[in-house]
Amino acid sequence: MSKNAQVYIDQLIAALVKNGYDVKQNLKVEKIAEVLQIANEKIQYAQFALSKSLEHIENVRDFISSPEKILGSPQTKHGEIAERIEVEIRNGRDILKNIIPTATFDGVGRTAPEDYIIDGTQVQSKFINGANKSLDHVLKHLQNYHGFTENGYYHIPKDQYEVILRIINGDNINDINIRTINKCREIVKQIENETGKSFLDVVKPGISTYKEVQLGNVDKTLGGYEKEFNETHRGTVKKISEEKQQKTIEAEQITNPSWGEALKYSAVSAVISGSVSAGIKIYSKVHSGRRISDFTLQDWKDVGYDFAKGSAKGGISGLGIYGMTRVVGLSAPFASSIVSTTMGITSLAYDYKNGKISKSDFSESACSLSVEAGISAIGAAIGQTVIPIPVLGAIVGTATAKASLEISKTVFGNKEEELIRQMQTEYDEIVKTLNSDALKIIKEMDNYFARLDGYINAALSKNSATRFYSSIELCRELNVPESDCINSIKELDDFMLN
Repeated sequence: MSKNAQVYIDQLIAALVKNGYDVKQNLKVEKIAEVLQIANEKIQYAQFALSKSLEHIENVRDFISSPEKILGSPQTKHGEIAERIEVEIRNGRDILKNIIPTATFDGVGRTAPEDYIIDGTQVQSKFINGANKSLDHVLKHLQNYHGFTENGYYHIPKDQYEVILRIINGDNINDINIRTINKCREIVKQIENETGKSFLDVVKPGISTYKEVQLGNVDKTLGGYEKEFNETHRGTVKKISEEKQQKTIEAEQITNPSWGEALKYSAVSAVISGSVSAGIKIYSKVHSGRRISDFTLQDWKDVGYDFAKGSAKGGISGLGIYGMTRVVGLSAPFASSIVSTTMGITSLAYDYKNGKISKSDFSESACSLSVEAGISAIGAAIGQTVIPIPVLGAIVGTATAKASLEISKTVFGNKEEELIRQMQTEYDEIVKTLNSDALKIIKEMDNYFARLDGYINAALSKNSATRFYSSIELCRELNVPESDCINSIKELDDFMLN
């Protein structure tokens, strides 16, 4: 395949890489916007949920604000307070958990067998002073309402429930006398005999302790629940923020370079390069008068060999363009020109080392290959700075020689010092012929790439994506009008493509 054909193929792959990046960039923007929208909606709902949950606390406060309306004596009013707290606080917690509240007084009479309903199940609350006395009231209720536990159970103070569990488990309890312990065991057994069920299925702990529902303590109790609800809300918001941050990071990674993507573009490049190479070979055979139907096995071997060779080169080129564009952050056209030129000069270096061409041939051919790289270097270095037409040709020629020199240094390393000195001398002679206007622009370009450690280092440095933007500051230092400055990679791509 000719070097010109490879240049065009490299430009095509560069365009594919850029298009792929643009698609992913748009996808990233859309994903981040979606993440932010969902997070904002969740935070808004969390705030709404907090507001609704706090209303349930206020419902209890409204209830206890008129104690004369609560059934019982001052010593027994805590029973209805416990019921109210159980329903309202339970529902407030459910709302904060995004669960539909199921606790209700709806359809429950004040003298009904149940005090409230939770998730469709009847519940009778027994808040009596003393664990054995609460159990005794449970037993009496069972005896008065046979079959209640078919669709119901009992709540007792959670502190009493914990003591009863310790008694059932045979734990040592030093703060309760043996008579109370034995009485609790006896009633637990009676409850199980009466219902035919495990005590744990018949009696469950309420939300509150016996002390928390007393008239003198309930305000403090509600303050504690209010603090709990606010802390739960803060935890929810923190979780939403962390989730948003994580998903944003994941979205940012959509445009991150990967070996999988690199190999994909390498494969595409290989197919294109191989196809073109094979096509040229087939064309040359057909053009010589041979019909495809008359191809011999050797003809197809020739085509296959060219295809394999072209594919290998195309694959390497595709990887190079991908790496420089996506990892380093340079514009696709500039990356393509560097890859094309480097591969071409590498091929020339091979011919030179094997004696197929002379130093002069190498130098001239390298400059010919570097025209595109030189023009791209001018665009990358000085952006949209207007170059006077009379000096344009001199600048392009000098930049081309510079690109040829820089890339040749990289290809040869320290192995061909004499040849590099010769090319450096030729470049220096060209520079001497420049007028002041052209010389100024070339020096600006040289200074720019010197700050980026040269053409190749600019392409391969991990930091060059950031330093690439220094060209904006360079234009400003040269008093280029702001409207003429390139302020983004997209603007630079557009400029270099046009």
